Amino acid sequence: MSSDAVVLLHGLGGSPSTWDRVRPLLPGSVLTPRVSGAVSIEQDALDVARAMRSAGHTSATVVGHSRGGLVATSLAEQFPALVNRLVLVSTPPTVASRLTAHELSEAILRVPALGAAVWKALPARSLRRGLRSAFAPGGPVPDFAVRDLAETGIGRFRSSTTAIDHYLEESDLADRLVALTCPIELVYGLDDRRVDPVAMARCAAGPEIDAFPLRHEGHGAPWSSAGAVAAVITGRAWPSAAAGQAEKLPPRLHPVRWTPPRATPRARETASADPVRGIRRIELPGRGPEDVRVDSLGRIVTGVEDGRILRVTITDGDATVETLADTGGRPLGMTVVDDATLLVCDSERGLLRVDLDTGAVDVLLDSLDGEPITFASNVVRAASGRVYFTVSTRRFGFHDFLGDLLEHSGTGRIVVLEPDRSARVLHQGIQFANGLTVSDAEDLLIVCETGDFRVMTYPLADGAVGTPRVLVDNLPGFPDNMSVDGDLTWVAMATPRSALFDRVAPLPGVLRRLAYSLPERVRSGASTTWVIAVDGQGAVVHDLQTSSPEYSMVTSVVRRGPHLVLGSITESALAVIDLPSTFSKRVGT
Repeated sequence: MSSDAVVLLHGLGGSPSTWDRVRPLLPGSVLTPRVSGAVSIEQDALDVARAMRSAGHTSATVVGHSRGGLVATSLAEQFPALVNRLVLVSTPPTVASRLTAHELSEAILRVPALGAAVWKALPARSLRRGLRSAFAPGGPVPDFAVRDLAETGIGRFRSSTTAIDHYLEESDLADRLVALTCPIELVYGLDDRRVDPVAMARCAAGPEIDAFPLRHEGHGAPWSSAGAVAAVITGRAWPSAAAGQAEKLPPRLHPVRWTPPRATPRARETASADPVRGIRRIELPGRGPEDVRVDSLGRIVTGVEDGRILRVTITDGDATVETLADTGGRPLGMTVVDDATLLVCDSERGLLRVDLDTGAVDVLLDSLDGEPITFASNVVRAASGRVYFTVSTRRFGFHDFLGDLLEHSGTGRIVVLEPDRSARVLHQGIQFANGLTVSDAEDLLIVCETGDFRVMTYPLADGAVGTPRVLVDNLPGFPDNMSVDGDLTWVAMATPRSALFDRVAPLPGVLRRLAYSLPERVRSGASTTWVIAVDGQGAVVHDLQTSSPEYSMVTSVVRRGPHLVLGSITESALAVIDLPSTFSKRVGT
């Protein structure tokens, strides 16, 4: 009956819930059968074939995640007419590529009596810990994954893992794919901790296979990069060269000892008194929408980590995502000059101007005083035509931002670009200069000093900066980007204050170097969705926080009508939340 259907197959210990974020992004008929985890991959494929025929599907695009990718491959081997296209997500190419198979925990669970006893004794928190490797590093583990694993049971877990090994021992994935005649696409995360990304890159390098490697993604791409996975399924993504895991030496820290202000009790709380209402995700075809802005038509403009500038149009609950340009770097803070012009701070290319109609990208400034700008962070344009932007650090690149916070060497700067294209440093010595705003009269800059947990004001006069003043001090979290909303300033709070960060700050530098070497989930801070609004006197007027796993590490916020739109460097989506019930009508809604 249907040849444009999509079949989504989950992996080991999973369920159709794996695809909850992807499924709404797909048009047409979508089938998500429960894969039983039988004694063989071939038997599971036969069950899927029956489900497809029962649903009236004569052929489909078949998408498999992890073990489900092997089932999808077997389906194409046994019933080629049913599979017109194959999309494999984080699927193990060989037995050796299964990283978890080499761990002691899986070996114990495979021992008949001992494994059953251990499984029965495992509390939910242990299952959650074990599932961390199934999702993006440092990201939250969704509740459904814990529930699905608990319901799998030790018997099905053993039979399912044994079936994987038998299938790949008989013939590895690369050889099986070469024998197929349908189009094949392979999606995988470069930070996958369950399946070796180097092995996936080798498999993806085979003939007639398109590769879609995802930077900073782990094993759980259908959940944490749903928009990117959906873009591949619907044919809206462009393949790239097969790449393995990037090897990178951590930067060398030269820590400066200092004593942070004592954290307030608010820093230890995980939710605000005024509840966060109605978190809604808008999935994007890429990760890391670090900054969000609104144009005159209410459309959201943002940039993602692969360099693309996206525009999101929200109408009647639906969202349309367009790709407008590609900076060729990593876009961060931005400002809308008009509906056709965007100024962008790119952490790799400097200060850029983007023509949103043509996609043309011009470099306005990529060096200062003979030194490359390595971390342009956030930008605003004043009525005079002057452009003010922050450089977070002169020591580290964007992906090593935590190194600068731990080092605390204070190399952040505020820079001004004059209409005649001359540029100069207005102020330096800032502890991670981040989000900024400029007053309508261009007599005041407000800047987030993330490394010192505060928001500063800088008076402007005759093209120079006066004595800085603290607007808000000792914040309970790390402030990031800001946006002006009438007489309020919304501030994104990326993560709560870290007890580890505070404790090591006054100690010898070797301890901070050690802290930087800890796993990301330890050093990156607690997961939270958090924004505040402050008035001109620095009083916190609104405080919205939740520890819901739906969204985390908010790095930007802007008001759009009765809602707030949030961005994040770790998410593959925007988030939309309702304004607080106490929101003042003086700014209008």
